[in-house]
Amino acid sequence: MDYHTSASRKKNWDGINYERRDAYVPDSYAAGGYATQKSFKEQLSSWHRTRMEISDSISDDIADIRSYFAEQKAENRYLREHLTKEELLIGFIIRAGIFITTIILSLSIAYLIHPYTPQDVYDTGQKTASTVYTTLHMPIDFYYEYRARKAAVEAAKIALVVQRHSDTRAHALLEWHDINQDSADNSKLYEERPSDIISGLPLPEILHYVYNDYNQIISTAMGAMLYFSQGDSHWNEYRIAGADRMGGYGCGPVTVAMLANSFSNSDTPVTPVDVAEWAVENKEYAVHGGSYHSLIPNALRHYGLTVNSVEERTAEKVHELLSTGHVLVALMGRGSLTQVGHFVIITENAPDGGVMIADPAKLSNSEKSWPAELLVKELKAAYDAGGPLWAVSY
Repeated sequence: MDYHTSASRKKNWDGINYERRDAYVPDSYAAGGYATQKSFKEQLSSWHRTRMEISDSISDDIADIRSYFAEQKAENRYLREHLTKEELLIGFIIRAGIFITTIILSLSIAYLIHPYTPQDVYDTGQKTASTVYTTLHMPIDFYYEYRARKAAVEAAKIALVVQRHSDTRAHALLEWHDINQDSADNSKLYEERPSDIISGLPLPEILHYVYNDYNQIISTAMGAMLYFSQGDSHWNEYRIAGADRMGGYGCGPVTVAMLANSFSNSDTPVTPVDVAEWAVENKEYAVHGGSYHSLIPNALRHYGLTVNSVEERTAEKVHELLSTGHVLVALMGRGSLTQVGHFVIITENAPDGGVMIADPAKLSNSEKSWPAELLVKELKAAYDAGGPLWAVSY
């Protein structure tokens, strides 16, 4: 290669030895300069050639990959065609195991991510809406709460006075009986059994008052009873067994609480929450299913009441038991009061020939008469633990 020095002396370059600072290539500039530019046509041709080379290279690679997969597919097909029965069976077992394991893992993950029932999802949405409403109407709610508390205090005072008056009257009647033992009216006060046992005049305990939304005293064949509702704001959101809302699943505990609070010998009030906790501790509750039927006899006996199964389930028997100082707990099936299973209390005979009830789900059902024939007809067909009808007394 020929080059020119700064002194215009022509020398031969051996490829190694020369002074770079004295050398230059004809028709070009030194560091930071530029060489002769290519034309646009030459640049386009060069780019097209480069693109074709890259495209050919990619096509060759794709062809190689396809050839590899075709060979693998052919090999796999050959292996499948020459498998023994034992190998086929082992392969089937392995695939079945993988499939079952996948299903179990999927269900486990789904359970961990979604541990609630559709009812709980609905309840969560409803609770959120209720929270927004409460926030927006807080001043009004404070006023209504004040009025409710004032009304509750007045109702409690009235209930206490009524119950104490009942106790006083009962003791007065006993005193009258002791003084006037020969009176012909004694037969109206008591029934004398063998061994000189007197029965028929129960002495009710002072009614325990529990603060609630309704403050209703219901008359029953056993005496005055404080009404409880499973939808009461004081325990509606309580989760039985940490899972089920009292408002949706609590008819059993609420039914027991009404009777136990009003008629047991407990020194303290009995609330639906107390009964629900007892039910869970004593395995009388099924999560997402509600109370077992055995809750009624077992819980009421726990609170000191007498419970018997009513085997003769007729309207006449219902009226007879009510007229002799019993109330009845009925397990209702699909019909006028429920579409699933539901506990109610048949409280007393009504003047129109029907019966009155205490429905823990709806107070309005407790304020009107029901035909005894209809209630007996709609008793739940599937039952156990002496149900679907129990007679309760002191």
